Amino acid sequence: MEMTLGYSVVRNSRKYPHKTAICCGDARRTYRELNARTNRLARALLKLGVNKGDRVATLSFNSIELMESYLAHLKIGAITVPLNAWGLDEDILFQAEFTGCAFFLFQPEFLSRVEKLRPSLPRAREWVFWGDPPPAFAHSYEKILEAESPEDFLIEVQEEDEAFILFTGGTTGTPKGAVLTHKSLLWNIISVTTENQSPTPEDVVYYPMPLFHTAALSRFLAYMYAGGTFIVTREFDARRCLEIIEQEKVTAMTGNPTIWGKLLKEMESGVYDTRSMRMYLSSQGFLHPAMQKAIETRLFPRARTYVSYALTEGSPGITILKPTDRPKETGSVGKPYMCTEVRIVDEQDRDLPVGEVGEIIIKGPTVMKEYYKNPEETAQTLRGGWLHTGDLGKYDEDGFLYFVDRKKDMIKTGGLNVYSQEVEEVLARHPKIAEAVIIGVPDEKWGETIKAVVVPKEGQALTESEVIDFCKAHLASYKKPTSVAFMDALPKTPFGGKVLKRELRERFSKKE
Repeated sequence: MEMTLGYSVVRNSRKYPHKTAICCGDARRTYRELNARTNRLARALLKLGVNKGDRVATLSFNSIELMESYLAHLKIGAITVPLNAWGLDEDILFQAEFTGCAFFLFQPEFLSRVEKLRPSLPRAREWVFWGDPPPAFAHSYEKILEAESPEDFLIEVQEEDEAFILFTGGTTGTPKGAVLTHKSLLWNIISVTTENQSPTPEDVVYYPMPLFHTAALSRFLAYMYAGGTFIVTREFDARRCLEIIEQEKVTAMTGNPTIWGKLLKEMESGVYDTRSMRMYLSSQGFLHPAMQKAIETRLFPRARTYVSYALTEGSPGITILKPTDRPKETGSVGKPYMCTEVRIVDEQDRDLPVGEVGEIIIKGPTVMKEYYKNPEETAQTLRGGWLHTGDLGKYDEDGFLYFVDRKKDMIKTGGLNVYSQEVEEVLARHPKIAEAVIIGVPDEKWGETIKAVVVPKEGQALTESEVIDFCKAHLASYKKPTSVAFMDALPKTPFGGKVLKRELRERFSKKE
């Protein structure tokens, strides 16, 4: 029998019928309930005309219905297109129309937007509303479930079948739809459960990020496969997160430096029991050693630290730094997962020696199938059978990988390359700086010069000269910023993810 994602819930409904599978807010489902409801929904969608290979759009913040829908689609071989719930109308419209979604499932919070966008989506034939009463053009989610059988049925899906189309590239330009298969996502699950030792059937995870993002989606699928408990909230709140950890005895969590910072700040004003936490995984940004120490002593004193490098096109896990790893330099993202190969290459795809910076390219069963309806970009990105990430990195002599920069974020000033992460790591050590990034801005003499964009810590006064002098003391002169801009907050992707450097470059590249 082929391994497929939808069958995992069938299997776990027999093994763990009364265990909580998913939870969001006050709503939760046991594995038996989840399997029955996804069987009902799968049958209802088949009656509405959803066939294997059809694209089904979902527009939702984190919710029970969203998780149920993902699993129902997987059972019948439908391809889910999780629309960016934090996106603009034009983002949602582009993603749904470009992928030709004939079916559209959505939350009540999006009713007014859907009504506005609906005339521009002529190919969307059937609409399902996660609420009551539904609008005239949509079916009631609960009513179509009630009419169907909860019994199991034959799942006619293969490993090579497409499962999700996830849009990526929004921080750098026009989004591209990465097509992930059952196989690529299953191999990601095999990798993380083996090398991260999580999830296990005993694990309870709280996931703070949105389920339309590949990181949360892949972790959700891993927990459904392993038989653990997966908890989300509609949106991240530090106080609520810590309450959930205490009340639900959460054992694992994934986050980024922005989220860890908010949790550490909340711990200063409240008392929370986080002793159930056995591991946490940090991604989406450099985990500064000082922050890691604070997490391990003040936030999760019994948890072990894992650091990951991931990207959507890799389903998403690429490397993992384990608690037992001891790289000689700070900032390593570990070693490739067991099924993944990673090379560092030059512009001609030739391997570079240890210590030299080049493009990170990857190969393995977790790599995406293609970019949807984009053969030119697919051919360029997957040339030679390797996924070209557009990220820059290096290896050390012990085989540890270091993420250095995005190719598009590297600054060329006076003919010299400056990697933003190196400068940003120095800025992160300044006692008055909460967050900082650097960008390149046009300069007639040097081509580009370095601008630091800084968020001072609350109540701290900071000057441009202080920032520049601090960098000058810790970096080669050509790497120091030549100007500094101060902001209250950096523009980021939803849930405190990646900084939108493209927006900063557009803003500060304009001549004043």
